[in-house]
Amino acid sequence: MWVTPDDLESMRWWSRYLVYPLTCIAAAALGNWHLVPHLMLGTLCRYAANLFVTFLSKLDTVAEPRRIHRANPPARQHLRELDWDGALLFSPAAFVLVDAVTPWLRADWVVPLDWSSLLACFVGHYLVVEPVYYVYHRWLHTPDVYRLSHAHHHSSIITEAVSGTSHPMLELLGYLANFSFPFLVPAWCGLFSYELIYVYFVWFDLMNCIGHCNFEAMPRILQWGPLKYLVYNSCFHSLHHSKFKYNYCLFCPLWDYLCGTAHPTSEALYAKVLSQPPRKLDAVFLGHGHFAYSMVHLPWLSPYLATHEHRLRWWMAPLQPLLALWAVVCRYCMPTACVQRYQFLGTQCATWCLPVTGHFFLMRSQKRAISDMIMKAVLDADGAGARYLGLGALNKAQWINHGGEDIVRQLPPGCSIKIVHGNTLTAAAVFQALLHHTQPSDEIFMTGSTSKIGRALCLLLARRGNVVRMLSSCDARFEEIRADAGPHADKLKRARAHSESTGCRAWVIGKQMSEAEILEHIPLGGVIVDYAVPHVPAHVAQRYCYINGAALSYDSRDCDLTFCHDVPGTMPACLAATIIHAREDSGRHECGEINENDVEEWWDKATRHGFRLECLSGCPKSPSSDSSRSPPRRKRSRDEEDEAAMQVEPAAEGVLRATRARTAAAGGRALD
Repeated sequence: MWVTPDDLESMRWWSRYLVYPLTCIAAAALGNWHLVPHLMLGTLCRYAANLFVTFLSKLDTVAEPRRIHRANPPARQHLRELDWDGALLFSPAAFVLVDAVTPWLRADWVVPLDWSSLLACFVGHYLVVEPVYYVYHRWLHTPDVYRLSHAHHHSSIITEAVSGTSHPMLELLGYLANFSFPFLVPAWCGLFSYELIYVYFVWFDLMNCIGHCNFEAMPRILQWGPLKYLVYNSCFHSLHHSKFKYNYCLFCPLWDYLCGTAHPTSEALYAKVLSQPPRKLDAVFLGHGHFAYSMVHLPWLSPYLATHEHRLRWWMAPLQPLLALWAVVCRYCMPTACVQRYQFLGTQCATWCLPVTGHFFLMRSQKRAISDMIMKAVLDADGAGARYLGLGALNKAQWINHGGEDIVRQLPPGCSIKIVHGNTLTAAAVFQALLHHTQPSDEIFMTGSTSKIGRALCLLLARRGNVVRMLSSCDARFEEIRADAGPHADKLKRARAHSESTGCRAWVIGKQMSEAEILEHIPLGGVIVDYAVPHVPAHVAQRYCYINGAALSYDSRDCDLTFCHDVPGTMPACLAATIIHAREDSGRHECGEINENDVEEWWDKATRHGFRLECLSGCPKSPSSDSSRSPPRRKRSRDEEDEAAMQVEPAAEGVLRATRARTAAAGGRALD
């Protein structure tokens, strides 16, 4: 584990949770400890409630049929909303403060919970909190206040379950003052009970999450007749985030209907979302966890971590035993699941995750079980209507299914899905990086040289004139590749250890190397083109001219993918290849050995579809390199713009206008 600048920033962020022990210390010093155990346990219940709805909102089988906006919020939104638990942090402190300055919550005023206590609590909510919130919320939408404060919350148009509590501090204090009445009203009536803390905390957070979770979570029975005026639904509040000047209520739409601010499409949108047809799938990409800590980088547990590189962070170190146990539970108890749906210029895609970490693939006893899991995922994808399935990382390992060839042979009659390993595009991207950063006279040292990708690269580099030192322990495979090289066979040299790399300043890493091996054998400042998973750590890569040849960039307007497969803001070349197969509807499998003659054609395809190697501009180009730079960021054609625009759901019709209005700081003037 390496502590990065991001980890140091994370440590500073975690320090905010000192509010909890400081609240306990203050309560003890003031002699008001009686509330603290209930406040802390109630707050723990609040975290559980928020995590539960977040989990449901990312669970494809639950949320996808009722998804409101069929698009993913940008990754930067998750960073901005890390303040979502501000209300949870300061609510206990607010209780302690009230208990210190008033007698209303004193221990001798507390009574056992009964129906009258619950009634007083919800009278306080519906008769005080709801109308006060409506007025306060309308005030927050006045232009100056909106610009100074509430715009932070409304920057989230496609909301997450926890978006509802992401607010600036001063605005949050106003909410805390208002939300105290469900406890103060019972206290003033002599009906305050400790159990009200648990009941109202959990109910409030569940209702708040329902309004922001981006899938319709409110059952029809709670929208029957007059109930629709007392209990809102997910679509109702979603319209507030896309239309801005409608649906201001907290949880009770009555005030919007009375004041004429209920959006006219609220009921129609609710009915539409509950009856919408399932979204089609064109391509599925099948991945798996790298290490035990990868299993917590899933959106069901943390949408924020899911957008970041899968690595061991400082706070995960003491959790390693639990993470290892969790990896075992996932392997034996969890099914393959959809991690995220997304679209690329209208092509509907999804990443599915096999609940297996990398070390299981290396266990001979697990081979049959993993092969069966992959085959089941293929058949499930075919049943879901997907036309192409891409195999990621070890799901296409030679010892598992021979690069997908075994899967193709086992496909039952009538199964039309095509299997794609995507290795040709990976080889093409790595080769482009080498063309850009090396000369034909350079000697290149290659690990993973006898793999399918390594073989193709060795043959292409030998044709180019490079001497390639192939690290290999298999005599037969090395000789087979030399034979395939024909007249260029003399360019391929056998290496049995990293130490045989003397004089090589250009390396291709196709098989993971340890940090110590890299620093010992690769000269500082040398060229590293890496396509191994996991890749070279950032603190090591920065010492070299480093290129991740397996990570392709794309215009973020073309795709709403936010899940980080390997490198944030990119997608693996094998995933890009799967998407290209689907967009061109190639109608064929891509399995087994790579035809090296197809490599350049695949790079042309990738650039036509908008993929690029961003890192080609990250290092100085070799003066005598025989290749030009990767094409610049392209401008989308009118047809592609129209195709992408058609992906916007009716529920989000006001998104672009609202965004422009917010940028102009128009605040409450943002109109349809």
